[in-house]
Amino acid sequence: MTRVTSSPKARRKFAWFALFVAAMAFFSLSVRARAGTIVVDGGFEAAGGGNVYFAGQSIDGGAWNVTAGAIYIDNQDPWVYAGNNSVNLTYANPYVPNSLSQQLTTVPGTAYLVSFWANSDTPNSFSLAENGVAVNGIPGSIVQNGFPDQIDPNGNSSLFVDYSGWFVASSATTDLTFTATGDPALGSSYGSVMIDNVDVTTPEPASIILFLTGVFGLGLLLMIKRNALPFPKGSI
Repeated sequence: MTRVTSSPKARRKFAWFALFVAAMAFFSLSVRARAGTIVVDGGFEAAGGGNVYFAGQSIDGGAWNVTAGAIYIDNQDPWVYAGNNSVNLTYANPYVPNSLSQQLTTVPGTAYLVSFWANSDTPNSFSLAENGVAVNGIPGSIVQNGFPDQIDPNGNSSLFVDYSGWFVASSATTDLTFTATGDPALGSSYGSVMIDNVDVTTPEPASIILFLTGVFGLGLLLMIKRNALPFPKGSI
């Protein structure tokens, strides 16, 4: 193959085109990722901090509802991952299953990604279900990294773990339910199983294609800058 060097003007024009394609691709990917979120009040910021909510009550006026046991909202303290509030699934009633649910609007047959941050200071059993079916990829307990910093409200954020899983919706509405039970051997102690920043998104193939297009465009740009792109003779 004969390597033909294009003119500087042609290389500059092609470089600007590649850079434009890359920028548009990455911008579109970012916008689409944010647009895919379907959960409401994922950070529990609308909940009444410092309060205990029982089965049949909503913690934030309708988005999240307690469906079993009792839920406590930690507010501006070392048990909060981010923002002002985090949900404590076991503090108020640690010895029985405690559940918090939200009904999502979903498209049957569509895959959804679920992510959240969590930490605990006690042995526990944990589940995340959609319409009563376990979400794929979610473990049966939350990590016990504890909350050693008892002063700084955000001092234990780095000890929270990012969990993620997925499910395929079977109906137009999906009840997403978090459930946790503390260790009955705690006695008079109160264990904490914390969750925060819940996110539910739809992966979009179009975004992935645009992302790959952007990477390809950046690759072309680098090749052109190195003067190493072989153009067929007479093409430019």
